[in-house]
Order: sequence, then C-alpha cells, then structure tokens
Amino acid sequence: MNDPARPMSGGGETLAEQARALVRSSPSGRAVVRLAAAVDAARTIAPAVAVLGHQGTIAVDTPAAIGAVPGPVLDLPRHVAMPPLVNAHAHLDLTGVGEVPFNGVFADWAGQVRSRRAQTPEAVAAAVHEGVRRSVAGGTGFIGDIAGNFGLAALESLRSCAEHEGLAGVGFVEVFGIGKGSARGVEFLKGLRESVVAERGGIRLGVSPHAPYSCDDAVYAAAAELGLPLATHLAETLDELQFVRDGSGPFRELLKSVGAWTPELAGWGHGPVERLQEVLQGTGALLVHLNYLDQVEFDRLVQRVTKGRGSVAVYCPRASAFFRHPAKGRPAHRYRDMLAAGLPVALGTDSAIVLGDAPTISVLDEMRLLHRRDATPAATLVAMATVHGAAALGVDPSLVQLPSGARRGAASLIAVPVSAAAAGPVTGMLESDQPCEWLWR
Repeated sequence: MNDPARPMSGGGETLAEQARALVRSSPSGRAVVRLAAAVDAARTIAPAVAVLGHQGTIAVDTPAAIGAVPGPVLDLPRHVAMPPLVNAHAHLDLTGVGEVPFNGVFADWAGQVRSRRAQTPEAVAAAVHEGVRRSVAGGTGFIGDIAGNFGLAALESLRSCAEHEGLAGVGFVEVFGIGKGSARGVEFLKGLRESVVAERGGIRLGVSPHAPYSCDDAVYAAAAELGLPLATHLAETLDELQFVRDGSGPFRELLKSVGAWTPELAGWGHGPVERLQEVLQGTGALLVHLNYLDQVEFDRLVQRVTKGRGSVAVYCPRASAFFRHPAKGRPAHRYRDMLAAGLPVALGTDSAIVLGDAPTISVLDEMRLLHRRDATPAATLVAMATVHGAAALGVDPSLVQLPSGARRGAASLIAVPVSAAAAGPVTGMLESDQPCEWLWR
C-alpha cells in the first residue's frame, strides 16, 4: 500500500499517468495533488490541493479546506493547476502548410495559403488530426475550429478524432460568396442543416461566412437564418476597411483574380461592423480579430452587449503580431476597452502558420504574449482563456472552472510550470516558457 503522506516521483511518466496510477493504487480511490496554486476565472488558491478520483477532479481548495484525505500524494510545488483551455478560433486544416512569409499585403499572403492548403480528403484529415493532437497537447479542452473553404471534409475529420482525444466544441463550416459567387454560397447554406448532423463526437455544427470582403449581405443573411453557432473574421485589416467602404484596394483585385468581382461591388459606405450590425444582431456571433475599430464602430459594438444574444469578440494576439497589426499610426487592439465595457473577449490561435515553431497550438501562449507585452492581469487572461471562450462556443462555463462548493466544475485539469524567478505562482506560469501538461483528463 502507498503511504498517503509520501510524495510520488515521476519516473518518466506524464503527470496524468502518475495521477491515474495513484488513484488506481489508493484504497479510497482518491489521490491528492499538492500545488503551488490553482486558478480559474473566479479565484486564485495558493497553495492549493486537488483531490482526484476515478471520475476526475473531486475538489480543489486550500490545504486547510481540504483537510486530511486518505490517499497517496503527488507533489508539484512548481506548478499551477487550471481548468482546460478554450481556443475560440483555430484553423486546424491549415496545420502542416508550413511557413508562408507575410509581405505586408494580406491578399497576397492569403493567395499563397489557398494554393498550398490540403486539397484531398486524406490530406485534409491528416492536417486536422495533427492540429487536434497539437491542440490537446497545449491544454485545449474546447475549440472553435474553422472548417475551411466549404469544409465538410474538415468538419468530419475533426468529429472523427475529437472525442477520442478529449476535445469538444464547434466546427464552423467556412462559406464564401460574393459577386459572381454569391448564389453558390447561399445555396450551400440552404442545404447545410439538412445535409449535416447538428452534433457528433462532441463537435457541434456551426457556420462561418468568411469575411466582409468575401461574403455579401445575402450570404451573411442566409448564415444568420440557420440559427447555428456563427463566426466571422471582422475588421481584421485596413484593406478590409477600404474594400467595405468603397470597393477598392487589394481585395477588389483578389476578387477579380478569382473571377468573383462584379461592378456592383462598389462598397457599403461605412465600416464592416456597421455594415453587419443588423444581420448579426441576436446571433451570438463570434467576431474574430477586430483589429481596427474607429470610435463609432466600437460604440456600436459595445452598445449591443446587453441586447439579446450578445456577440463575443475573439482576439488572436500572435496572429495580429504576425500580420504586423496595428499598422503604424493606429491604436493598439482595444480588447481591454471591450472587457471594461462588458463585451466578452475570448482568445484564439488562428492557424498554425502564424505560430512559428511553437510545438503546440495553445492559448496559453497567447496569454503569455499579452502578459509580457501589455502587463494584462492574470485574472483577466485566465477569464479570456476559459469562461469567455466558453461563452463564445456555447459551452457550460462550469466545465472550465474549478470545483467550488456544490458546483462540480471541470473534471479535467492542466498543470502549468512556474518560472523559478517569479514573484508569485500565477504570475510565474505566465512568465514561464514551458508548455503545460495534463494533470487529469
């Protein structure tokens, strides 16, 4: 029998393997993990104790509150426990495309990606499966994935492996349709609910009209009418703002190059948020990027927070840095202003193409960038990576919170290493450059 007071050593096993071995060996069916801290969107516990059982996390609290629990002990004095992370915006089918340098013109970069992305069902499946593997390795429990380019194959590839990997969320089928391509987009959307089951393998069906420069009003309206989870790229680039206002610029040339442009695409006379505000009202849409908002559009965005089913902003900091946002002379991303105004802001990773040599696809790295660059408080970053992401994807928020009192909370936990030089454990996990690891899943 294991001595309940004796810490166990790893012996090369993962933390999750160690924890499961302790639970299996315990006469009580429980094991104790002693941690530097545990944190979720509501509270920070330091030091912390997690009690694990066969069905997952039983309790997480202070040592005094937990008291004596019979069972073996795993000591992790340089780790912080967190609930699973939520990646609200990913492009898993672009995993494996490789490096695509950015020359300063987004339309050019997008054209290169389009020519290099996986094309066959087998290649799409391989890309998505690798994206799932890297996401789960990065502590992701829930994901909002864009199944690219009318991507039913990408959606089904995600569904085929997500449940086995312990990943849930939404697969947003991406739709294009503007100018000469509008009718195709609308017809595709009309048949989507009848041709695809609403949920399988823990992945719900969603829809993603790509962006205001690639989808016209008819496509956005058809997507909104479906009543499915909805996501769209919005206010991502200055070229997008130019095209939406007057129909000019690189996106006009891109539409010409793919045979979609028509003379009627002369712009809408205002910005993308204002253009889409009515059609997206009440849809709970994920508004992804929002790098460029003037004050009028910002005000319109936050005025709708309390009206009906509100939207959630999704910020992808590493993607913004890759594409050199903000442009010179433009203000920084307004995620902090959005949060202060009551608009939830979730975190996303965008595609693996923009992540450099990162071995995992993880919003933990987005949190760390914002901590280093903006000194964003840890509590804010944890909320963005958990409960705000849950709001974006329609996930029960208790699944990304620690158990508390009568609330069951997350069954799974991740453990994040703490930087040795940090002043405190939660700050230390943001200052560390080490990847997280599953403690229980």
